[in-house]
Amino acid sequence: MAWSDEQMKFVQTNIQTIGYLLANYKKFGNDALTVAKDYCYNMGKLNGQRIKQMMGITGSDVNAIAAVWKVVLEQNFGIKAKEGLRVEGNKVIGENKGFCPMMVAVDITKAPWETMCSSLSWPMMAGMAAAVNPNAKMEVPESRCWGNNRCLHVVTVP
Repeated sequence: MAWSDEQMKFVQTNIQTIGYLLANYKKFGNDALTVAKDYCYNMGKLNGQRIKQMMGITGSDVNAIAAVWKVVLEQNFGIKAKEGLRVEGNKVIGENKGFCPMMVAVDITKAPWETMCSSLSWPMMAGMAAAVNPNAKMEVPESRCWGNNRCLHVVTVP
């Protein structure tokens, strides 16, 4: 599938991050993955806090998390959140069957897909949710890196 120039801008950032992580992984092994996860989680928190403040969000419920995710997914990742982001009870559910900059970057670089998602993307998204509600917990019950036809990210707020 051909991606637009706009979409490829989001992919390029991921390619650079993947290259940096793989170089560090060669030198430092699993410690590099641990550092990457922590870094991405904290970057997600910073970005989530920035968006929350910019939007004037004062709440910490699932609707607040969904609002922050929507902005970040669309502006920072080029993912059309309105097509796959919903709130059900105390859960925010992000479903993506379409464009994913990490998926495209992994395909281009031939990097280990699950490792890149679990070290970079998932901690970033969990950090964004934690910026809104520190008790929010994210799980990934389905992922295209495991052969599913979609990625499903579920944040639960107790």
